Amino acid sequence: MALQIITHVKRSSAWKRRLDPAPTEAWARRTMDGVTLVALVTFVSLVVVLVARAASDPDAGHALLIIDAGLIGSGYVLLGQFRKFRNTERASRAHAEYRLRSDPVTELPNAEGFAEAIAFHGREAATSQTEIAILCIKLDRLNEIHARLGEACGDELLRDLSGRLVTSFGSSGVVARVGEDMLAVLHPATPEFKAALVGGEINRLMDLPLITPIGDMAVASTIGVNFPARPITSPQNALRQARLAAAAALTSGAAVAFFEPSLDHTQRLHLDLEVELRQALQSGGLEMVYQPQIDETGVIIGAEALMRWPHPTRGPVSPTLFVPLAETAGLAETLGRYAIERSFADSVLWPGLKIAINVSPIQLKSPNFADMVSSLLVQYGVRASHFEFEITEGVLLRAEPVVLDNLEQLRRMGFQIALDDFGTGYSSLGYLSRLPVDKIKIDRCFVTPLGERKDATMIIRAISDLSIALGVKLLAEGVETRAQLDILRAEGCNQAQGHLIGHPMTPDQITALLELSPEARDAQDRSAA
Repeated sequence: MALQIITHVKRSSAWKRRLDPAPTEAWARRTMDGVTLVALVTFVSLVVVLVARAASDPDAGHALLIIDAGLIGSGYVLLGQFRKFRNTERASRAHAEYRLRSDPVTELPNAEGFAEAIAFHGREAATSQTEIAILCIKLDRLNEIHARLGEACGDELLRDLSGRLVTSFGSSGVVARVGEDMLAVLHPATPEFKAALVGGEINRLMDLPLITPIGDMAVASTIGVNFPARPITSPQNALRQARLAAAAALTSGAAVAFFEPSLDHTQRLHLDLEVELRQALQSGGLEMVYQPQIDETGVIIGAEALMRWPHPTRGPVSPTLFVPLAETAGLAETLGRYAIERSFADSVLWPGLKIAINVSPIQLKSPNFADMVSSLLVQYGVRASHFEFEITEGVLLRAEPVVLDNLEQLRRMGFQIALDDFGTGYSSLGYLSRLPVDKIKIDRCFVTPLGERKDATMIIRAISDLSIALGVKLLAEGVETRAQLDILRAEGCNQAQGHLIGHPMTPDQITALLELSPEARDAQDRSAA
């Protein structure tokens, strides 16, 4: 039954395509052509003659018959022209409706046309016992290819990819383009089709190399699948659920993900949090805490600025949740500016302390970032030499000219640059030599096993040797035990940060800690250990 339904949808789509090339816009605008005008003039002329003749000679029957015949012929021509115009107008409207429901690049149904195909199945689902699958296929590198090779080449590759789906599933399903980098398939959920999904056959079909002007390229894909419950009351919602599954697949790194009700809950939560995050940024509802950093002698030399969101009703919201949320909601630059402003404002309490501020790749890709920081320095009356900006290793892959220019401008102002989470991403001597880095921060994953695994100490030693060769400072994160700290100092790591030294603290707590004597701080450290 589902096969018959979807075949009917395909026939309907084909009928719309047959309408596509039929009329021209000129025909749609024209109310009458030359033949219609001649027929109308003839008709009016004959009427005038008939009236005049009948008035002057009522007995001219032969002439009247001729005139009647002419009137009948003219009327017939006029009627034919009227029908022709009416059919043209209808065809033009159908053509316009088709264009509204189709994608101009692939000639496939767009999201609206695809929703109509889903709706058609929904109307028939009351009597159908056959399940259908709605697939959203995210083409992960299509935007990159568009940017690198140009729109025309990117569109051609998109047509090739959509053609693969049409060839494989077009005879028994509906293929559509429902987003800039997303294709969709409506197909009977047969055991064979489910096996193709689980077995990754559809992913492999989309991942096959494509011919480009610079050589063969592959467009990786992730698939979200929704098996909508019958009856389908909202086609748009059924498609939205497939999109959610595709987003879940992309986030988790899986090739295929299936829609679950929990995804709906997660999306609603994210939407609510996005609204509340915007409000918190406007009202000053976010707070900064600072985790102290020490040198090899145990003196507090700096603190890392960390953002916290004490939500009034939800409780503390983790940065691992609201920071990615800010990036997807387009709030990354606003959030980053907020952190810089608060850190600048708080730093006046500790003139001898260097404050480390995290900066996202999105901020560094902004051409106005350095100028914004410069204006904030003036606004808050602080010195750049009292701060360092921490960048992640992801910046190494995004070392675009604007990023490098921003980093160079920051260093010229007097800021230092620290490379955070070193060793967990894409570090290499080639990248490090290109970036203006003053400090390397060893990730906690290398610090935690110290004292338990011999190779952990060897890794720290190698990183320490690298820092000496590059002439940069070295700081270890996540130091939680005295044994770890001792090993780090023995291997030449001259700075440390972690719970052993101090938990993230409010500005008042940092001030109180700085006021303690060295002996009191040592006692506090021993107590914490």
